[in-house]
Amino acid sequence: MSTKADKPGAELVKGVLLAHLIIGLHVGVIALIGLLVIFFGGIARYWGWILLGGLTAAGLFGAFLYRKVKSRGRDVYRDIRSAPVMPGGTLEVSLLGGLASIKFSKPTDAPALPHATALPALLEDSATLRIRELGNLAQLYEKNLITREEFEQAKAAMFTPVSRPGYGPGTSGN
Repeated sequence: MSTKADKPGAELVKGVLLAHLIIGLHVGVIALIGLLVIFFGGIARYWGWILLGGLTAAGLFGAFLYRKVKSRGRDVYRDIRSAPVMPGGTLEVSLLGGLASIKFSKPTDAPALPHATALPALLEDSATLRIRELGNLAQLYEKNLITREEFEQAKAAMFTPVSRPGYGPGTSGN
């Protein structure tokens, strides 16, 4: 497959067009920055009027919403009271097209709490704790993660009594 040789000045023309394109993009960016400065300068100059207009619009919307709810409020309340709700179910009322919603439910008989005797023990016995720790230590030794000396030292530390100044001798479980 053969290609035609470009004209001798084609590369020069492409380079000049590319340079003009880059300069044009820079001029466009500078013009956009200038427009933003003018726009935000206008906002800074007229911020009081903009704030007053926004507060007026919010007040008018609030008055319109209040009149709408007040005129239909009694109907909505009556509809909610007469709506069939399954036992244990809820009724959801959506306002403003789902922008706000309220859920209503009828109280149900809650199951009684279990007696305190049926609750599991929250604290472990010191002997049970030692047995579990010794089992974990033995697993570490069996997997060759600790040496025999480390196993013996940890086991001895687990069963030696803890010295507490002022309380006399005791065990680690006390």
